[in-house]
Amino acid sequence: MSQNLSNPLDAAHNTHAAAESQPVHIDLRLRAVDQSDRSIVSNITGVHLGSGFAFIDFGFIEHAALNDVTRAARSGEQKNPTLDGRLECRIAMGLGDLMQLARQIDQVISSANKSRANTASSKQDPLALDPAAVMQ
Repeated sequence: MSQNLSNPLDAAHNTHAAAESQPVHIDLRLRAVDQSDRSIVSNITGVHLGSGFAFIDFGFIEHAALNDVTRAARSGEQKNPTLDGRLECRIAMGLGDLMQLARQIDQVISSANKSRANTASSKQDPLALDPAAVMQ
């Protein structure tokens, strides 16, 4: 037997630690309240750390204003351009929740890349040679 069960407190701790290391899948349904089901359009984000929390800001900047400031900065008309945007949403998250969000975003990006790669490979000519193949 790999764990010592002579001490019930140690056995309970070992069982609890093993249970924590295994991911648990839970179906979760979030219900909208007030206007939380309203889609937020955001084209800029910012993350700021403070007192154990990460503050994630989602904002929106008009494309025309962004183009104007970019053009002025490139032409040298403005050295330090200032652009006003609209803060759409600010979320405060604990650092553990932020790490979980990062994992979820990585999974979404990975799935999207796999889907894109599968779509690209399915459109290739089945009789075409694979460029990575070595001909002998």
